[in-house]
Formats: sequence, C-alpha cells, structure tokens
Amino acid sequence: MTERTEHVRGGWALAGAGLLAAAALLAVVNAGTGGLRPWLDAVAGVLGAAVLVATGVGRVRSAWGLVAGGAAVVYLTLSAAPSAVSAEAMPVARLLVSVAALGTYLAAAMPLGRLPQYGLCCAAMGVAAVFFLLWEPPPPKPVPIARPLTELADDLLARMPGWKGEHQRIKPAIEDVLGADAYLNLSLFSPDNPYRVQVFITYNANAMTNIPHVPWVCMTQAGYRLVERRQDDVPHPAERGRELKANVILFRPGEGMKRMGAIMFQYFNVGGTYEWNRSMARIRATSGAIGRKGSYLSQTQVSVFMPMAESKDALQRGSQPYALGRRFLETLIPLLEQQYYPDLDGSEGGT
Repeated sequence: MTERTEHVRGGWALAGAGLLAAAALLAVVNAGTGGLRPWLDAVAGVLGAAVLVATGVGRVRSAWGLVAGGAAVVYLTLSAAPSAVSAEAMPVARLLVSVAALGTYLAAAMPLGRLPQYGLCCAAMGVAAVFFLLWEPPPPKPVPIARPLTELADDLLARMPGWKGEHQRIKPAIEDVLGADAYLNLSLFSPDNPYRVQVFITYNANAMTNIPHVPWVCMTQAGYRLVERRQDDVPHPAERGRELKANVILFRPGEGMKRMGAIMFQYFNVGGTYEWNRSMARIRATSGAIGRKGSYLSQTQVSVFMPMAESKDALQRGSQPYALGRRFLETLIPLLEQQYYPDLDGSEGGT
C-alpha cells in the first residue's frame, strides 16, 4: 500500500467515522420503541464503525471496505429519519445509489495524485451542496380528518363520568391566527371536583402548515407566568411498551387574574408520530409521506386549573392535578387514534 493510498483511506475512514457518530446521535434522538428496526440500526452502526476503523488502521486493504463502511453510515442516517421517509422504498434506492457513488468515487480517486484527489472531493462536495440547497422533498398530500373533531366532546364525556362541558368556539380573529382546519375547545367541570379542565385540540390536513399556536407563547400573552416546563414520558394507553413524550408546563396567574394555577400536558402528532419538540415537528412535517396517503398535523393540550394552594406541588407525579391530566390524556389518545385521525396506510379513515 502506497503512502498516498493510506492517506486517502485514512481520510475516508475519519470522515466516515464522523458521519457515523452524527448519524448515531440522530438515531438515539429519533429511535422508535420496540420492534426489529432498532436492533438492525445498532448492528449496522457497529459493523460500519468496525469496518471504517479497520480500514483506517490498514487492517482492511480493499477499497471496497470503505464502501461497506460507508453503506452502513448511509443506512443509519436514513434510519434516523422520520419513519414516513426511512421505511419506504425510495430510501432503499437512495442507499443503493449512495453505495454506487462511493464506489465510483474511490475507483476514480485512487489512481490520481493528492491534488487532483482533493479537487475531486471539493467538486463532489460542491455539487452535493448545490443539490441539497435547491432540492426540496415532495410535500405530503393533505389528509382530512376522519370525523368532525367537535364530536369528540360527546365521546370523551361518555368515558369520563361526572364531568360536564361543551365545545366553545373561539373568536373569529383568533381562529384566523390559529389557522386550523378543525379544532376542539372543550371546557369541563365536575360538581364533585375542585378542578377545571380545558381540552384544546387542533387538526390541519396539511402537515406542512405553520405552527403559530403554542401554549408557552399564547398563555403568557394572556397574562399567565410560565413557572416551569419539562418533558415527561407518558405510557401509551392502548399499546403496551410504547411511550410518547409530552411537554408538562406549570403556569401561574399574573397580576389582576383569577387566583388559579394551571398544569398543562401538550404534544404534537405529525402523521401518527408523536413529538414534543416544535422544531422536530416541523422537520417531520417537511419529510413527506412516501408510500402513504399523506400526512397531517395535530396538537393536543390538556390543562388542569387548580387553586393556587395546590399549584406548588402540581408537577409532582403523585399530585391530584397531574393524575387528572394524565387520566384525560389516557382517554383522549386512543379515541383520537381509533376514530378521528386518518389511517395513512389504509384506504379508510381511522384505524
């Protein structure tokens, strides 16, 4: 092996290891729960890292060892993408093209001198940069909700005995800012309960709709003070072993407001994928929905209003306001999934 060849392979191994580390970080952030796929991701990552390191230290002398390691990097990067993209046929084609491109690059670069190698590498990076700057993924097709969202009020009350309330339409000016195709604004009370519950759900048939309404902005604009916000894992009530992460936010009233604190559970649903992070929800919304009917964007907020004396300990998981909010969530989630959200993999709405 010549010094020039070792230099090229070492550079490729170092670059591949960096890409692998970044892809592994994305996989940790976005990994699904359960199933075979997380194990395949882990195996691909380990094998890819082993091949790249072995190539870098000269244990693997075939240039195609870099192709094998690079293929693992590409696969892991795709597996870290939202499932609407990574689980379909198109990314498999991208993977094959990426493997072919790596092989072609190595075959062309190996016989060249050092300066032409760097020139070819810079040219390839420039072409890739221009491509990703100009290229946009195909937008997901809008998918209407399976049932009118206002009907959820009766379904929810039928499962929460003792609670009463009705959907309240918000002001037209606020509706325009909200920009939702459908929404539920349900104010609930119980004669035997000191708390008041507010259920607010929005639905947009187009997943790429902007997300203007978030509680940490709107509630503070209404006069509340945001005391604390964190993310809690919420077990999925209908699927054992599955969890979703929700924002849990504590608000206290501002000056001149009624002395009632509030604890809120909030999350997004983008085409069936739950997300607490607004930025990640936007990324998932722009990823398309290859091989499916389309995608949608929904936001759920469950607020429990309580006397100020109880707001101090409201974020504790054993507190009554926290438990009540979880109870409403555990009732709402399967209702929305089974009767209101469209089935993106089938031909009918609902599951």
